[in-house]
Amino acid sequence: MKWNKPSWYLLPILMGLFQSSLIAATPTFISTTGLSTVEWSLLLSMPTLLFLLLSPQWGRWADRHGASYMIRYSAFGLGASILVLTIVWWSGVHWSFAPWLWFLTIGISRVLYGISASGVMPLCQSLAIDTSTEDEHTIKPKEDQSLKRLGFVSASLSIGRLCGPVALILVASQFHWLLGFYGLLVIPLVWAVLKYSQTAPRVPKKEASVSHASSVAIKELWLFFALAFCITLLVGYLQFVLGPLYLDWLKDADAATFMMSITMTLVATTALLCQLLLVKRLNWRSPKVLLLLSSLLILATLALSLTQSPVGVALVMVPIAMAIALITPIYSRFAMSLSTASKGQISGKLAVAHTAGYPLGSLLAGLSYGQFSLWWLPMSVMAVIIFGLCVAVVRVAASHTQEAFAS
Repeated sequence: MKWNKPSWYLLPILMGLFQSSLIAATPTFISTTGLSTVEWSLLLSMPTLLFLLLSPQWGRWADRHGASYMIRYSAFGLGASILVLTIVWWSGVHWSFAPWLWFLTIGISRVLYGISASGVMPLCQSLAIDTSTEDEHTIKPKEDQSLKRLGFVSASLSIGRLCGPVALILVASQFHWLLGFYGLLVIPLVWAVLKYSQTAPRVPKKEASVSHASSVAIKELWLFFALAFCITLLVGYLQFVLGPLYLDWLKDADAATFMMSITMTLVATTALLCQLLLVKRLNWRSPKVLLLLSSLLILATLALSLTQSPVGVALVMVPIAMAIALITPIYSRFAMSLSTASKGQISGKLAVAHTAGYPLGSLLAGLSYGQFSLWWLPMSVMAVIIFGLCVAVVRVAASHTQEAFAS
């Protein structure tokens, strides 16, 4: 029987699960390895540079050889990086590694993770488009499954990010057992992805068609890359600024940590529900809904200026999370429709824009927080810029016929 299960949907879950667990386990890592906070932050952020460099290359490989063919290599590398870290952790605890050896061996696993995981989102997004096109004969003629499947890809990543800290709590912060579980989990998952990938032979595409399609769309793609960057810049700012803000308000580290956990869980749950229930109902070919969502973003960030309590901030974060969760798959699908022959490259460059936004947003929050009292103002400015970019995207949509965007 031919293997046709969408096992690749589980790769973003595994990636989010693994990365969020590492972040949540920071105190355990620092106390066990003897590494400084700076050294551990370097290890955590090490894959970011590889994401910036390699995500577009994974997209080009997807366009050239097919995303369903290339997904095997990304899955195998991701699984290998988790297994390497598991072996390093158990060995280091057993033989009492020196801090320099911890840094070196963990660094190797992080480099492997960056190389392989940088392909997960571009390849999965390309597969979401490819499979929705292949299945058109099984659905209603006017029903577009691509946005729904892109929403599932984003939801998979959100599920992993949401469950990572929860999994650590369930094992009572015994990180070596959690790594062991992840090590066992990746084996059947990678095998399933490999079986799926084997059904799709390598099919090279003509370079001329890709180059031509890219040249046609490149003049407009900067709008989508700028929008992706600003969205994650806003998210990165929020992720960093809420921690010190809660600490200043509550004057207690444990209470601030608990409130931060509640807020992030509420945000992740809101995003997940929107990605699963609402995204599939949107029409990406008529992106005027972006104007409504970006307006909601402006109002919500301005509402933060009126809140003086952690509970109020947490409640305002719900519409912010909803707007971002719905905006992202719309502009992603719209951007990839500009050039169907090079959608993998576009997805890869969107991943670069997303990756660059998070750390720069956190840096902006670190530099600006405490310097002036209007901590919410940078977010409102970002929301206004996002609205302007959405207006430009809607104008791009108006200048194209519906047939030009059909995938």
